[in-house]
Amino acid sequence: MSRNTKIVVGIIAGILGVCCIIAIIAALVLPRMFENVADGFDNPEEAAEVGGSIVDYDLPAGYDEQGAMNLFGFRMAFIAGPDENSMIMLAEFPASLAGDEAQMQQQMRDAFANQTGTQNMELEFVSSEDVTINDAAATLATYEGTDSQGNNVRQILGVFEAKSGSPAMLMIFGDPNNWDEDGISRFLDSLE
Repeated sequence: MSRNTKIVVGIIAGILGVCCIIAIIAALVLPRMFENVADGFDNPEEAAEVGGSIVDYDLPAGYDEQGAMNLFGFRMAFIAGPDENSMIMLAEFPASLAGDEAQMQQQMRDAFANQTGTQNMELEFVSSEDVTINDAAATLATYEGTDSQGNNVRQILGVFEAKSGSPAMLMIFGDPNNWDEDGISRFLDSLE
């Protein structure tokens, strides 16, 4: 066997060894990690704890904490509305994402789409409103459009600073025909 062949074989053996180690670690660690994430999806107490650590709020009538997710520095609380088409999500992002509002909004939309199965929504900007969340100024944008099944949807989305000082985001989603204007307004007022 030539010297070059031995080098190539050594490199391939090294790569295969590293891949085996990664596979073993993944087989041991990933199931526990996904089990912890899955447990939070249907845990109202954890949702209340995560949501309350991001911002103080009062839930509108008919809304209940549903579940939470805590993964790689991303923390989300899911709050179910009075019907299957309405939801409030609160999310806290790692401090390293501070200032990258577009990336945070995209991650929030992706998480919401994965949670609800509403990929491929076509939303258009309708308006924005300046509010106070955690005693700091924030802007909430309202979008309306349709989902992939042709249902009308409304989405309110805004970035703010969490209690911890990390960047956070609020998303409220629902059917504009059944929108609880008073309840959502009271919820937004409670975030101050």
